[in-house]
Amino acid sequence: MDETKKGSQSTSVEDLKSKGNECVKEEKYIEAVLHYTQAIKMDPNNYVLYSNRSFAFLKLDQHYLSLQDANETVRLQPQWAKGYFRRAEVEAASGLYDEAILSYTTALQLEPHNVKLMESIKSITDMQKKKIKDSQNIIWICTCVGLIFGIGVVVLDYSLTTTPTLTHPFSMVAFSLALAGMGWAIGKSVTLMGTWSAGKSLQPPEDLGINGNTDEKDTAVPEKKAKYSKAQARQRYKQGKL
Repeated sequence: MDETKKGSQSTSVEDLKSKGNECVKEEKYIEAVLHYTQAIKMDPNNYVLYSNRSFAFLKLDQHYLSLQDANETVRLQPQWAKGYFRRAEVEAASGLYDEAILSYTTALQLEPHNVKLMESIKSITDMQKKKIKDSQNIIWICTCVGLIFGIGVVVLDYSLTTTPTLTHPFSMVAFSLALAGMGWAIGKSVTLMGTWSAGKSLQPPEDLGINGNTDEKDTAVPEKKAKYSKAQARQRYKQGKL
């Protein structure tokens, strides 16, 4: 009896997994998540299901949930390269290139001849180099724009006004360099904002209630306080107010 029940449950899990896989092929990722979730409830230690659901979540741009499933895959089967690959894919999509390279490398150590992993490492490394180069270009362009603008102001001030504000060559140079410095600061701020935004999509959604227990505060029923103390009640009784 137990064997029959176990076999039936195993078949149901495989059936849900197959339905999830079909939905992924048809790009019906929400339905795929539902099928995988139902299968996970029946077989919570099936690391393949977590891996598949991680992929579906990634396609839905649910990076936090995708990473949770990828980490669970690694926890359940630390010797399976695909778990680290799933984690790397989420990290790469979130802009965490250093972390993604580490995860890809760990997967490659488990499967040294996996061509796809090698290509992924090369691709993410190129993306990281491009990001660094773009950041340097932004800083350089902003600095040059600031310098040119500063020189332009000095030239216009000297040629178009009867009493120029900047008359000494040193003050002209200092003013131009100051605007160049402002341009550098702006460019640096822009690149830093891009760096800070990396990994932001991995923050838990607010509706999960992970960052606080507001539900408990909202649902707490305040105790009914007595309107008067006993002494006050006796006093009011003597005064005929009760």
